Order: sequence, then C-alpha cells, then structure tokens
Amino acid sequence: MRIKDSLSPYPILNDFGDDYLDSSFRVEYVVKTQFSEITGELFFELDNEDIENLIDSKKAQFIAHVECPSTCYRTILKSYEPYLSFRLDSTEVSKVIEIRTFVVLTENVEGFSSKKFHPDYAGQTFNLSAHQIIAVGTAKDFKIKNDDRDLDSLPSIITIEKLNDSKRGSIAVNTDNDEHIIIGLTEEVYDLYRNLGKNRFKATAFSLVLMPALMIVLQRMHACKDEEDVASRHWFQVIRDLLEKNDCKLENISAEDDSLLKVCQKVFSDPIARSFKELQDRSERMG
Repeated sequence: MRIKDSLSPYPILNDFGDDYLDSSFRVEYVVKTQFSEITGELFFELDNEDIENLIDSKKAQFIAHVECPSTCYRTILKSYEPYLSFRLDSTEVSKVIEIRTFVVLTENVEGFSSKKFHPDYAGQTFNLSAHQIIAVGTAKDFKIKNDDRDLDSLPSIITIEKLNDSKRGSIAVNTDNDEHIIIGLTEEVYDLYRNLGKNRFKATAFSLVLMPALMIVLQRMHACKDEEDVASRHWFQVIRDLLEKNDCKLENISAEDDSLLKVCQKVFSDPIARSFKELQDRSERMG
C-alpha cells in the first residue's frame, strides 16, 4: 500500500506535509531473516499528545501493512501499544516486502482538534469516522535474500536408500560417510516414500523422514563438534555453514532443551505445519 502526497479534507500527521507542527510519527524497524523465516519488530515513536490520547482511550490504534507486490502476500497488524511484531515464511514473499504504518481511528470521533495543528487549522474541529487514517508513519522496504538451496531435499549432502537390515527399524541414519548423510529406509517404507512422497504427500513424507533424521544429525554434530575426523566431513561443513549463516551456533544446539527442535523446524520451514496443511487439503478434495 503506497502512500501518495495528496490533499485531505482533515489534518493528517506525516513527514511529507505540514498539517501538524512540532509533531512526528516515526517507526524503528528490526527485520531479520533466519533460515526460511522472516521476523520483524516495529517500535512506534509518536510525538503528539492529542493523537496519543485517542490511542490511550482505544479510539485509535497503530496499524502496519506488510505486503509483497511480487507474490501478492499481505497482512495487517494492529496494536494499541507502541510495538508490533510479525513472523512469516520466506517462501510466501519474493524480492521486496513493503511495510507501511499508520494510526487509524477505531470509532467515530466528533470535534477532534489539536494544539499542534498548523495555523491554517487554528480553532477548527473535525468530525472523523472510524477507519480513517490520522497519522502516517515511517515507511520501509526490505529486500529479500533469495536462497537457491532446495531445503526440501538438500540433494548435495543427503541420500535416501533402502535399508538392508530391517532389524534396525523403519529408518536409520548413517553419518560415517565423508560426503553424504545416508538415510536408510526398509524396503516397504522406501517404496511408500518414493510413491507417495513424489507427488500427493510430498510435505508429509518429507516431515516423517527428513525431520527426525536431521535431529539425529544435529545431535551427533553437537556431540562430535570438537572431533576433527567428524568436523572435517563435507556434510558436516555444509550444515555448520548453514547454521552460522543464520546466526545459529552448533554449540548452542542441545537435545536437553527445545533449541534442537526449534532449529530443525526453522531449517525446513516448519515441516510439521506444512504436513498437516497438506493432509487437510487432500482430505477436503477427497470429501
């Protein structure tokens, strides 16, 4: 939602007009990308007592529009406090996300005036309607760093094979290879994975196989991080570089708390949620 410098029938606080004097509405942004997740924090700095009073009485609130023109992604955030946060999947956006901020009325306001009005509005009052914008904050565009890796398969370091020894269970993870992590599946499970995971239930098969495998791999990496023989392996270095690129240190990942689970979900863009969404969509089509 791009804001244009145009005339308004009532005063609007913004940084491209002079309807208000000695007043401002600025926003501090903290936006980060970690793995396939984008998080943002917005800190509102409003300097106008009359508009602040409207927010305090819940007659107005802070609003933020987060949009991506390339993918048509859009969400609206609201708060009566001078703070907002958002979290989104980077697969939903591309190139740029645009963030626009406002103070918007939540109900009709009669006879609104401000001591900080421009002299042209001196002595005037305004009857305003709910949903009207009364302040426009600092706008910001953020470039999205596209990641060319296929996180759904990590083909460069993971191979999936049939497991010869069925006594080990349906799945086994071999990290002894220098180049690849080898995930073994029993013949029956392997055939189901190949048949169902290639089309109808790709996200579900992925979640059932690669999610637990990665948890095992990260546990082993954490335990063997100081062993040169393990740390020098190609697959180890690829995963470690991925973690460090996203401000995640291997020594801080542990099965003793939820850090291991959190990292695994972030690396693969919350595969559990995607699995249930896939199953729900499939169920609705069949119903």
